[in-house]
This record gives sequence, C-alpha cells and structure tokens, in this order.
Amino acid sequence: MTYPTVIVNGVSVRVDREGRYNLNDLHAAAVIKGEATEQQRPSQFLRSAQVKRFLKALKSKVQKSTLEQIQPLNVIRGGDNPGVWGVELLAIRYAAWINPVFEISVYETFREAVLNGIGNMTRLNRLDLLIANESKEVSESARKMNRWGVGGRKRMLSSTCENIIEQIDPDMVTIMEGKSS
Repeated sequence: MTYPTVIVNGVSVRVDREGRYNLNDLHAAAVIKGEATEQQRPSQFLRSAQVKRFLKALKSKVQKSTLEQIQPLNVIRGGDNPGVWGVELLAIRYAAWINPVFEISVYETFREAVLNGIGNMTRLNRLDLLIANESKEVSESARKMNRWGVGGRKRMLSSTCENIIEQIDPDMVTIMEGKSS
C-alpha cells in the first residue's frame, strides 16, 4: 500500500512504506509558522516520561494485534531517510506536544487525507463495478457473435436457405431474384 504525502503549513511531510510520518518534517512545518521552537525537536519529545509511557502502550497494542506488526516508532540515524518516523497517533501526539493550534492543523490535515482517500476508493470501487458489468456484457455479446459467426448459426441459416432454394422450381428462383426474362 502506498501512503500519501501530506502537506502541513506548506511543508511536505514524508510517509514511509509502513505509513509512519516523519516527525522531523512536522517539526519543520511548525517552525515555519512560528508554532514551534528549535528546542521542540522530535528527539526532545521522545525523552518525555509521558511519551515513553504512550509509546509503551502503543507497542503493547501492536504486540497483541496479529494483523498489524508495524512498529509505532522508527528512529533512523544516517542513511537515505534519517529522522524520527511515527504512526499517525504518535504524530498527532507530537503535534499536541508542540502546540495545540498546530495539533488541530495536523489533525485536520490527516483527516482530510483519509477522507480524500476514502472518496478515491469509492470512485475506484464504482469504476471496478462498471468495468466488471461492461466486461460481462461484452463477453456475452462475443459469445453470441461467436455462435453466429463462422461455422455457427449464420452458416446453418445460410445453408438452410440454400437447401430451400435448391428445392424451389428454377423459374421461381429467377423470378424471386428479379432476373425474369
């Protein structure tokens, strides 16, 4: 599954393959609007005792779930995608830690991305249904055409016509064909 990149305060917030948001990008978005200080980096956020308890609860929930095995936090030092990556709940918690106004902005942005995704999925489902219905109609038409075509019903009807014509008096055939002399 691919996850959308979201834009917060004009800053593109990257999303990794597991759907975790880059908290460093969120921090940059908050700093640009003056909603955060340089000291409110994700590394400082992760040192908070409350956040450690929150992460422990998230990890516990992941371990209990057999469907999701995505770790709620991934800290990458160096490499192509360094930074602090967190699931949506953690990203919103980080935004709240920075500033309540920023939290609302992040929440609304994430919610809008989800709603747009749901809308797109609805449109895709409708298109899939339309394609399936039209494919079925085309297949049925193709079967009818195949039965009609070479060696099919058309040939049988033409052959029956020819047999009837052969049984008719030749003078009558000439009159029917408009070739009377």
